[in-house]
Amino acid sequence: MTPKRISLIIIAIVFAVFILQNAQVVEVRFLFWGTEASRAIVLLVTFFLGLLSGWLSGWKQKKPAEKKTTSKA
Repeated sequence: MTPKRISLIIIAIVFAVFILQNAQVVEVRFLFWGTEASRAIVLLVTFFLGLLSGWLSGWKQKKPAEKKTTSKA
């Protein structure tokens, strides 16, 4: 087994334990909308939205810098 595969297995186990320990149902309200969902799902959706927004902001900032380097060539 490669170190990458071992680390992925460890992350999957930690992820499974996290979900099992956060299975309580919580109410999520946003403006006039509300629903109930598992706390783990709410946390994971929040995490991935943050990951996506960080990636998009980094991608948008990186894009003009790449144009400057290509225009000089």
